[in-house]
Amino acid sequence: MGNKSNGHSWDPSRHYKDVKVAKDYDRIRFSSLSGRVFNNQEKQIIRECFQDLPRDTVVLDLPCGTGRLADILLESGLRVHGADISDEMLVVANERLANYGEFFTTEVIDAFKLSGKEPQFEAALCARVLMHFPLQTQIEFLRGVASITRKRIVINHSLNSPYQRFRRWIKKLLGHPRSANYPVSNSEIKQLLAESGFVEVKRRRINSLISEAVYIIAERSTE
Repeated sequence: MGNKSNGHSWDPSRHYKDVKVAKDYDRIRFSSLSGRVFNNQEKQIIRECFQDLPRDTVVLDLPCGTGRLADILLESGLRVHGADISDEMLVVANERLANYGEFFTTEVIDAFKLSGKEPQFEAALCARVLMHFPLQTQIEFLRGVASITRKRIVINHSLNSPYQRFRRWIKKLLGHPRSANYPVSNSEIKQLLAESGFVEVKRRRINSLISEAVYIIAERSTE
């Protein structure tokens, strides 16, 4: 599925199947000082979101990408099943996390084709993907992840508040690229989770003054 950004179509499903894109992904995004700071802060938040799970719990990381966030879960004693639509990204992840052996497994999965499957995982991480799609497509994606997850999903998103819209406007004036094509409001987050069968129980922010990123722990709804 493609979305339009700055007047032209961009399809993340195809974009990340490029070998060069996969190999350069972390270097381009996280090698600068600000990138390294963000990377460390994000990993700390992800660790905290799963810290109460028993060791050896298998967490689904979809999309896993290069395994950047799977790394921190493995360090915490969890097992990770890294899934992604891009085999090229998973090749990088397997090389990166080879030392974890059977604690890290991978599989090419299209989240849009998961609905109706039986739950396989106690928890799932769904990071750096939803903001690439319009809300209804986000719901379809998360429903797929939810269909194979029994209890908890942790998502990250870009918050669409008046302050963050002002920040994006300033950044656009300064020539910075758009950080998210489809940021969401609090009401849209609630809708996204509800239509996937989950409800928010907690959220974390890195720094609300300088980042629009929000991390949400959601549990399966009992209603």
